[in-house]
Amino acid sequence: MASSSTSTVSGVVSGIDWDTTIKQLMVIESRQQALLAERKSGNETKLNLWAQIQSKILSLQSAMEGMDQQSEFAVKSASSSDSSLVAVTASAAAAEGAHTVEVLQLAKAHRVAAQGWADKNATGVGDSGGDFVIQIDDETITIADADLSSATTLEQLAALINSSPDNDGLVTATILNDGSSNNPYRIVLTADNTGEENAISITSNPTNLNFATTVIDQAETKTGWTGTSAITTAGTYSGTTNKAYTFTVAGSGAQTVGSADITINWVDSLGTSGSLVIPNGYSGTNIAVAEGVELSFAAGDLVGGQSFSVDVLNPTLTAAQNASVRIDGVYMSKSSNSITDVLDGVTLDLMSAKVGTTVDISINNDTAAVQTKIESFIAAYNAAMTDLAAFSQYDEENKEAAPLLGDGFLASIRSDLANSATRPLDGLPAGLDYNSLASVGIKSSTNGLLVVDSAKLSDALEDNFEDVVSLFTRSFTVEDSKIAYVSSNEDTQAGEYSLVVNYDASGAMTSATINGQAAVVDGLLIRGAENTVVEGLVLSFTKPGSGPGTVNTTFRFSNGIAGALASEAVRINDDETGSIHFATDGLNKSNESLDRQIEAWDRRLEMIEERLRQQYTKLETALSQMQNQSSYLSRVLG
Repeated sequence: MASSSTSTVSGVVSGIDWDTTIKQLMVIESRQQALLAERKSGNETKLNLWAQIQSKILSLQSAMEGMDQQSEFAVKSASSSDSSLVAVTASAAAAEGAHTVEVLQLAKAHRVAAQGWADKNATGVGDSGGDFVIQIDDETITIADADLSSATTLEQLAALINSSPDNDGLVTATILNDGSSNNPYRIVLTADNTGEENAISITSNPTNLNFATTVIDQAETKTGWTGTSAITTAGTYSGTTNKAYTFTVAGSGAQTVGSADITINWVDSLGTSGSLVIPNGYSGTNIAVAEGVELSFAAGDLVGGQSFSVDVLNPTLTAAQNASVRIDGVYMSKSSNSITDVLDGVTLDLMSAKVGTTVDISINNDTAAVQTKIESFIAAYNAAMTDLAAFSQYDEENKEAAPLLGDGFLASIRSDLANSATRPLDGLPAGLDYNSLASVGIKSSTNGLLVVDSAKLSDALEDNFEDVVSLFTRSFTVEDSKIAYVSSNEDTQAGEYSLVVNYDASGAMTSATINGQAAVVDGLLIRGAENTVVEGLVLSFTKPGSGPGTVNTTFRFSNGIAGALASEAVRINDDETGSIHFATDGLNKSNESLDRQIEAWDRRLEMIEERLRQQYTKLETALSQMQNQSSYLSRVLG
């Protein structure tokens, strides 16, 4: 409504409050504009409700999309008779059954180390020029010559390896302190993945670090050593274990090397023991200890009861090793302790090896978990339908109609959702026992909500678990193994289709038709053409051995009930062709028209009010003149 004029009309002569009169008249004049504003307010209320409806439909869509794949819907339970040896998990793709597993050995990650180093952050590792290259299977990690120098420390080399852009989950470099008094620091390279195929190889090494051959360290005397004979290590260590030998001089008191037999007892870190003898007349030759370790002693004394030690290193701290396992009596070797490629949908995690012990694995359909998912499906559907119904109800008690009572778009949405949920499905796998919710005990009640016969549903899950899963989830079956499902969208319609694929001598597709209509050939993919019932469908083609030919087959595609509802929700919410778009677009256009009419009324009311003020001003002026004339005549006529 137009704002009131700031000018006033005097009622001094007439005694009438013209401003109040004009306001009352303008209320009457603005009734039509008020009706327009009321209509706009009603539209705004409806738009608000449509926003809520859109939110409800999106929630339903999200719930359905969370269970329209078999991997999301089907639940399998898996158990192990001894999870300390073998743990097991199963996905929806797993088949029911029992299996046996015997773990003969675990897979191990390769771990190698260089010889001991004086420190980790001061002494350089040396650089003779060239790149430092680590190879794992067919991958390489290259530390460029430009990044290395003779001053590069162990810590810096480890950082270069770990931060290398080539090192994408291949190797981890660490620094180990073995506690030795001489050269205690070692750089250790550990493969990030287990198995023989992930063995570490240093193919180029310009540093002074030795990752290739065994090392016998210098002898280290223990606390309290007073002997004067210098001890020298020699030989080539032939063992496979990194350990320390501890030597103790037998007898007591000072014993001069070469003047008489001197016995030295030794024990290694693993508890193996032995002894050696420095014979009378000894002249400094090497004396064998064990595993290629040799010692020599210079002139001087050794003191009985005193000890020294020698560390030995094999660069291979842990050999790369595959897991060895028997599954259902069949021996196999695997690079990982997590086995996913033997039993479809089943992951076996090897925890420990125990030769001769068989672990029983059981895979079962988890009917209780799937029934819970079906109940969640029903709850999501009923929640959406209850909310939609509330927007179009008539309150008998209060005699009030909901704003969208009788709205055709809302009625259509409710009908479309109900049909998607309750009608028999097309395109299900051949021979399926169930093709609708009613067939598994889920029916629509008089108020449009779904109700479930729990006993019938439970029986269906027990008797035909896979068929129930296929009823709710997306499925694709084809007669020819060269064709496989890739993807689809809400535009792809369920059904049974004929497929013809022609290919040339190289196996490349030259053309494809679905139900006689040309499909789009995209490399090894077949795409349903736009504006056809299979729009959005993508299939893959596996090349045959050789020679040109034709694949002539039939496939079935179904979205499942969850997928059908999700697709319907997408169509309803489409921002160009959906029911909500058309409903809100009509209301928005109506409001735009109402706004123009209200603005026009603003201008019209301003003119009416101005005209009334002018009329009443003229009236007051005329009355004033008449009053003056009357007074004049009274004076003249006395």
